[in-house]
Amino acid sequence: MAGFSTTVVSQISRNTSCGANIVKGLALREDAPMHFGSMTIPTAAVNVILTTANGRIASSPANIDLLAQAPEARNATYTVSGNGAATYAITLPLNGAVTISSGTEKMDVVNFIAHPVSSGIDGSAGTLNSSGSDSFTVGATLEVGNAQPYGIYAGTFHIAVNYN
Repeated sequence: MAGFSTTVVSQISRNTSCGANIVKGLALREDAPMHFGSMTIPTAAVNVILTTANGRIASSPANIDLLAQAPEARNATYTVSGNGAATYAITLPLNGAVTISSGTEKMDVVNFIAHPVSSGIDGSAGTLNSSGSDSFTVGATLEVGNAQPYGIYAGTFHIAVNYN
């Protein structure tokens, strides 16, 4: 087998690439605060549900009148901005974390739900458009007690967005 030779290479090297991607920080702007609107003192415990489509529903309409006078019911609305075409997650309050009060009187706000414009459905994820923007609404349920005392109830809640 003349003419054949083998060369054994004990080391071989090669340049390889590396990189990094620096993304814009996410920004979250509140465009409108959540408000459950005006209602009468209930004759029995009732839940007032604020949908993500800005609808307001009483779980037992016979127990309460939902009024059209100011302040009117409205969703919380937000604009999120960051890197174009990136996906993001919305973190909403857990049940038992949010209470609104008027003096010593309290009501719980539960069952928070978001509706990102980019997804078109209720959920907790959205996608920023090519310009790096999206918006979403937030609804929730107000637990109104039997003969809940009248007053102006207020409180706050925490919301966060993170890149996926």
